[in-house]
Amino acid sequence: MTTPRTTRPPVEELSRRYRAISPPDSSVAMGFSARLNLLWDLAGVVPGQLDGRVLAILALNPEWRETDIRRWLQQDVLPARPVLRSMVHFLVAELGEEHDPLRWEAFLVYGAPIVSSPLEHLLYRADSGRREIAARIIARLTERFRIPPSSYDAAALFQHCLRLMQQFNIYEWQDFQAGHLELFHNLLFAPAQTAAPGGGERPADTPWLPDEKAGFPLPSGGPGENTVGPGKE
Repeated sequence: MTTPRTTRPPVEELSRRYRAISPPDSSVAMGFSARLNLLWDLAGVVPGQLDGRVLAILALNPEWRETDIRRWLQQDVLPARPVLRSMVHFLVAELGEEHDPLRWEAFLVYGAPIVSSPLEHLLYRADSGRREIAARIIARLTERFRIPPSSYDAAALFQHCLRLMQQFNIYEWQDFQAGHLELFHNLLFAPAQTAAPGGGERPADTPWLPDEKAGFPLPSGGPGENTVGPGKE
């Protein structure tokens, strides 16, 4: 921990040090143009960089100069802060309410790792949502079919459930319908109740999951056998 100074240099010395500092050029930010073009790409309100983007942006606000727009998009030159802020608010409004204009503005100016990408933040939130749904699916299955925790590997089962969700286009909780219960039970748990991988009886106390290489095999059965699974219609 840094302790505060008990004595300070004379004001004249501090003034000399301050004047000796060479401030960086605040009008240029490395990588700004690439990040700004990314935001324009995502908003989708003007053509691509090679299809007349500069003139299209100029048409949005004729008060801007073409040379300035080219500097913003190609030479990492920052617009005046009020111009940048209004531009960011306009573009972010096209992306949706989940996007934060101030976060985007900071990202455009400073970039990663100082300010992480707003897209990474949204992807993390989306992934967290899928994981929550997977946990709810597993909880419902284990309760519905009275599956003891000792009969499966929770971490591996969780990953299998996430893959199945992707295969069956389950991205929100309401996508998981009543008909999915038996299907997910068969794909995740039922094989463990029949035989061990490779044949033979499976010890009752041995956790097991469907073999990925086997394509999540379904248990064999009689006329009531469920034949619906990934890759089958």
